[in-house]
Amino acid sequence: MPSNEIADKVLGELIEKNLEIKSNRLDILFQDFVACAVLGEKHYKLSTPVFTSGITERAVTLGLYASALDMDDLDWKVLTHPGSIIWPIATSIGVEKNLSLSQVFEAAAYGYRTGATIANFFGASHRSKWHVTSTSGAFAATSTAAIALGLSQEQHIAALHICAMNIGGSPQAGFERKGAPQTNRAAAISLGITSAHAAMIGAPHVDDIWSGPRGLIEMFSVEGTSSEILNGVETVELRLIDTNGFAHAAVAAAMKLRSTIKDEPRSINVFLPAAVRGILDASRGGTWWNSAYAVAALWESGDPTNLQNTSQFLAITHLEFEDMPIGAGKVRVETSTGTQEEYIKSAPEEITWRDIKWGKAEIINAEDSYKRCSSFPLTALR
Repeated sequence: MPSNEIADKVLGELIEKNLEIKSNRLDILFQDFVACAVLGEKHYKLSTPVFTSGITERAVTLGLYASALDMDDLDWKVLTHPGSIIWPIATSIGVEKNLSLSQVFEAAAYGYRTGATIANFFGASHRSKWHVTSTSGAFAATSTAAIALGLSQEQHIAALHICAMNIGGSPQAGFERKGAPQTNRAAAISLGITSAHAAMIGAPHVDDIWSGPRGLIEMFSVEGTSSEILNGVETVELRLIDTNGFAHAAVAAAMKLRSTIKDEPRSINVFLPAAVRGILDASRGGTWWNSAYAVAALWESGDPTNLQNTSQFLAITHLEFEDMPIGAGKVRVETSTGTQEEYIKSAPEEITWRDIKWGKAEIINAEDSYKRCSSFPLTALR
């Protein structure tokens, strides 16, 4: 089947009303989003944002806050950060339209499904040239808004076509390690809301968004080989460790070794995936992007949520790269009595780590978190 036919099949299945809503997981993802937003608001140090009156303004602000500390959720299967795009829209429309929390969850669930499926359909060739969180994220934003605003299936597909004609997002934002992907997320948020509103009033859109030299497949290096519909919610993970997400598995591996090794380490070698060498060589971005620093700090503090200082072990900690899946990590420790090694494919979501993160933001439950999103600052209702 040609890629454009596969693409139309994918979009058609995405808008079907047959999605299982995984409320328990969505409840966790939502509360984590609010925790990220509260902590990000503190990071920006603004008592009141400049723009907070409408759906788009509120959603963009929440998106910027939620991604400010680089701890918003992450889908390792398709390498995107969906939650800081999806939840701001579902929440902002929910606040404006007085939606129930279950309706907010439904809109978010469709966003997660659309974002993961489109990112998977676009594939690695697209991801190598574009910021896939921005491109697939715009589609996710559009589906979230379409469901939250009550669009018909015909309007929903029109909104996705409108979105498709405006997607973008330079990967340079991430390579500079300065936090610029926050504004990529904000742009995806505003595009998704705009696309849904345009479809609601019947704005014109392009029918053939895929084929030819001006279509998405050629312009955006879309692989377009998989028509698999991904749930999205099942593969997304929280970020709870006090360093960049690529280093989480290595920190978790170091934590396991630290609990069993009693001798003083002579050397600590940290191994990350070869695919991230170009963006994670510790030459840019400070200690947050220095994975050797993170593991050395873990060895000193024993706490993955506190990796701020290392005075004792940094000199003997070295970063290397080898073939392994992105998201995985390995640590090898040499002592006077021998060498031990630990490999972890994906860092766990330890409840104690989550409690620390949520505790800093004073997260109580989903209902309370939803109320907090109705005003700025986000702690105003507490």
